[in-house]
Parts: sequence; structure tokens; C-alpha cells
Amino acid sequence: MEEDVKSLVDYWNIIRRRKKLVIVPTLILLLITVVVALVLPPVYQSQATILIEQQHIPTDLVKSTVVSFADERIKQIEQKVMTVDNVTKIIEKYSLYPEQKDKVANFELAEEFRKNTVLTLINANVVSQGRDKKATLAFSLSFSHKNAIVAQKITNEIVTLYLAANIKNRTERAIEATKFLEEEADKFKLEIQKIENQIADYKEKYSDSLPELLAANTSAISRTESELQQLDLRESMLNERRINLRNQLSLTSPNIIMSDNSNNIVESLSSLETQYSYLLGKYSAMHPDVKAIKRKIDNVARSSSATKENIAQNINNPVYLQLQSEIEISGLELQNISQHKQKLRNSLKEIEVRVSQTHQVERGYYDLMRDLDNQRLKYKELKSKALEAKLSQTLEEEQKAEKFSLIEPARVPSKPEKPNRFKILVLGFVLSIGIGLGLALLAEMLDSSIRGHKQLERVTGIVPIAVIPYIKNQNDKDQHKKNKKQIAMLAIILVVGAIVATHFLYQPLDILWFKVWHRISMI
Repeated sequence: MEEDVKSLVDYWNIIRRRKKLVIVPTLILLLITVVVALVLPPVYQSQATILIEQQHIPTDLVKSTVVSFADERIKQIEQKVMTVDNVTKIIEKYSLYPEQKDKVANFELAEEFRKNTVLTLINANVVSQGRDKKATLAFSLSFSHKNAIVAQKITNEIVTLYLAANIKNRTERAIEATKFLEEEADKFKLEIQKIENQIADYKEKYSDSLPELLAANTSAISRTESELQQLDLRESMLNERRINLRNQLSLTSPNIIMSDNSNNIVESLSSLETQYSYLLGKYSAMHPDVKAIKRKIDNVARSSSATKENIAQNINNPVYLQLQSEIEISGLELQNISQHKQKLRNSLKEIEVRVSQTHQVERGYYDLMRDLDNQRLKYKELKSKALEAKLSQTLEEEQKAEKFSLIEPARVPSKPEKPNRFKILVLGFVLSIGIGLGLALLAEMLDSSIRGHKQLERVTGIVPIAVIPYIKNQNDKDQHKKNKKQIAMLAIILVVGAIVATHFLYQPLDILWFKVWHRISMI
């Protein structure tokens, strides 16, 4: 069996046979399309454009504390502006959605309001640091409503909220930055005062072992050691002189005439005293040698006390008295030297202890000073940043920094933004015809009747001898005339409907005629 391939004539015959199935659905769908296009309420959209102006003062002089990207800030402002509270106030102010107000919650109305609000970023390619990138230069705000004037007013209301929110947001950020830096600077100032107090206490505690006193202490050690050497030299000279004086005294008679026994006792006592003075100048009074000499002197003194009294009462030799006086003076001087040396030794020990502690004290002292220097440096940096933030705050308050400028205010739209009635009609017309034709073809495919000699030949495989055409009777002629009248009426209705739709949905006929005539006259 050969494949059933239909020609254009076959399709035309199908349409003729199934014309009712084509015309009726097409007319019904066209009517529905026209009704929908007429019934759908117009929605007007009012739009405003806001430019993102750059900072007026060069950033080299004053830097802004708001450094986020423009699109990011716009999205943040959108979240702050489009809150349920703000949207509810606008809805109540302009009496929006009256049919839904008592039926749904505020947040649902706010969501509907947000759907009717459109934010569009306007980007451009810019070159920054040798690379191309997109930057947001402006953005547009629009609101859709069935009333054109209300759409324009609400768009202006939203624009006002965006402009105010941007100023408030930037100013608050600048104030927060200034406040934060000043608070941090105050913290470092308190920390500096704390460290300064610690340093003062540290200096008071180790006042004699501070690093800056190391040179003075070292010099004091040198001076003390030098003074001790001089005292040792002086002491040695006095001891030698005293020995010489005692030797001279031992060889000198206290009296011009004196017994041998008394003279020997005096010489022995004088020699012991000389040794005692020498040892006392060299050692302390608790030294064993000093104690032994002291006991001998006491014994000799007790055994010859009477003799000494007699000698003392009978001394009349001036030379002896002079020597004795010089010995006593040198003894006193040696005693003073010994005491002074002891004081110097004690002082030297104290100074050496200070010097030995200086290295330990120096480590702690320099740690405190390093902390103090670090805190001062950070404090200085924070104060400098706080000053810059204060300038930036002034910049924001006086609106000299980056700001939003309304370059195209919202206007009352002259045409609805939707629905596009012309597109609806065209699309409905095409779909109506397509559905009508589709139904006709579907009915033809489901019909198993044999129509035409070609189809009969394909089915039977036999060529018909003759073909008798369809003979129309009077009823067929009457029905044909009736169909022509119906088609003419339908055409008139469609033409009138198209004219009415054009007048009300697209453009008034007088204006359209004027435009067409103007173009014809220009030709």
C-alpha cells in the first residue's frame, strides 16, 4: 500500500469539508481573546532614575569611611526601605489593595507591594587598575498600578525613602566609625596611663638600679675603690710613722732620770700598744691576734699599774711627751680611717648589688618601655584615624561624599505598561485559527470514510472507470447562500471589533488617521 501523501488541494478539501469545525472554535476562541483583552485592567508603570554621584572632594584629601560597593549598598538600602512597616504606611497612605486589606495580613500585602516594585541596576564597563570590570553607575525604581497617578506618586515616595535611607545609612556608618575609633583610642590612653603608673612604681622600687643609673653607679664604684686605695695608702703610712714614733718613744726616757725597771715596763707596754694599734688598723677588734695583744696589754698594765702611775706622775721629758702625743693622734687618725673604710666597703657592696640588679631591672624596665612605646604608637595611629573618620563624618553630613541624585523623576505614564492588548489579540487570533485547523485535521484523521477517486484507488488498487461528481440540490444551494450570509456577518463583526479594539486598546482612530494621512502627505 502506497503512503498516503496529501497535497495542498487535499488539505483545502479537508478545510472545506470541516469548515464548521474550523470556524466555530476559531470564532469562540477569538471572542474569548477579545473579551480577555478588553476585560484585563490596565497596569501603569512609573519609573525614576537615580544617579550614583562620586565624591566631590578628592579621596587623596579626605577618604570616606563607607567603602562597600554601590550595588551592595543599594541592596542593603532596599532591605531597609522595603520593610513591612514602611510598606504598610505607604499602602495605608494611598489606600492600596482595598479589596484585600481586610482579608490578608500586612506582610502578604507588603509582599504584593514588593512584587509591583522593580529595582534595576544600571551597570557600565569601566577600567580600574588596568582591568575591565562592571560598575554600577545608576539604578532605576519603578512601581506598577492600575492608576497612573498613583503609580507616579508611589514611585516618588519610594525614591524619597531610598534617598533618605542612603543619607542616613552613610551618616550612621561614619558616626559609628568615628565613635569606634575614639573609644579604642580612649582604651589605649587608659592603657598608656596604666603602663606609665607601672613604670613609676617600678622606678620607685628599683630607684638605685635603673638602667640610666648604671653609668653613675659604675662611676661611684670606681671612685669608692680609688678612695679605698688612697685610705689604704694613708693607713699604711700612718702605721709606719706610728711604729717609728713608738720606736723613738721606746728609746726616749719619760723622765730625765728614770730607773731601769720602770723603763723596761714602759718599753714593753709601748711595744705592745704599737702592735695593737697596727693590728687594729689591719683587722677588726674580734680578730684573734688583736685579742691576744689586748690581753697582754691588760696583763702588763695590771702588773705595772703602780709603776705607770708613778711614771705618769713623774714624766717630765718634753720629747717623750711630744712623741706620745703624736702616737695618740696617729692612733685616732687610724681609727677614723678604719671606720671610713668600713663605710666605703659597705657602700661599695650596696653599689655592686645595684649594678648586679641593673641587668634584671633593665629587662623589666625595657619591657615596660617597649609596651609603652607600642601603646603610644597605636594610640597615635588611632587618633589620626579618628580625626580622618571625623572629617569623613563631616563629609557625609554635608553630603560632599558619594550620594544618590535623582536625575529622572517619576512621571505619570501615558500608556499602560501591561497588558499588551495588541499582542493578546494577535496571539489569540493565531491560536484560534491553529486550534480550529488542528481540530479539523484531527477529525479527518479519525474519520475512516473514503473520499475521492485517488483514495479509492489507494484502498482497492483498482482505477475507477469514471467519476461522478456531487450533484447539488436545492437544499444545498440554500445552505450555501445561508453560509455566505453568516460569513459576511462574521466578517463585518470582526472588522467592527478590530476597529473598536484599535480605538480603545491601541490608539484613538482620529489620532491614527491623522498620523496615516500625515505620512501619506509626506510621500
